[in-house]
Amino acid sequence: MDAAAAFQADLETFVTDMAWTFTTHGGRSAAVVWPRGEDTVVLALAAAHGQPGAAGRHPALDFAERLGTLVGRGTRAAYSTVPAGDGAEETPVAADTFLLQLRGAVEARLTPLGADWPAGVGPLRHRLRAGEVLYLPAGFNRALSARSQALVLELTLAPREPDRVATNRSSLV
Repeated sequence: MDAAAAFQADLETFVTDMAWTFTTHGGRSAAVVWPRGEDTVVLALAAAHGQPGAAGRHPALDFAERLGTLVGRGTRAAYSTVPAGDGAEETPVAADTFLLQLRGAVEARLTPLGADWPAGVGPLRHRLRAGEVLYLPAGFNRALSARSQALVLELTLAPREPDRVATNRSSLV
């Protein structure tokens, strides 16, 4: 198997693991995922940060579109740099989101908003390392901090449209 075919196989396995997590936890609770194939996928996505995509396509867009296809939701991809320091501000999670840690480590603190969550769903504190993925359902507050600058790829799922087929309108910021 050549390098391109091996990468595509790893990418498919990685995204499929994320989709299974969404099927299991979607809208019900936060979850940490350790997808298989992370060695090649994370390196490729980190290396693509700040680079133009080949033929007008960026690897993060392809990644987002594949995830969106598997979960039946439009998906937006955006790189985010988490600066060093402890001054992370809590922000509400407005739409189901996956955080894919690409470089460094980030401490994520999550708190569910409101009381309409299943029993056992409560605050979560987890240190994400490169290759790990954190699923955040809409309706949580999140705060991210890092000891040194870190790079994250955020994949935000569009809300499900009732009685409509989901479309994949991915964008890279």
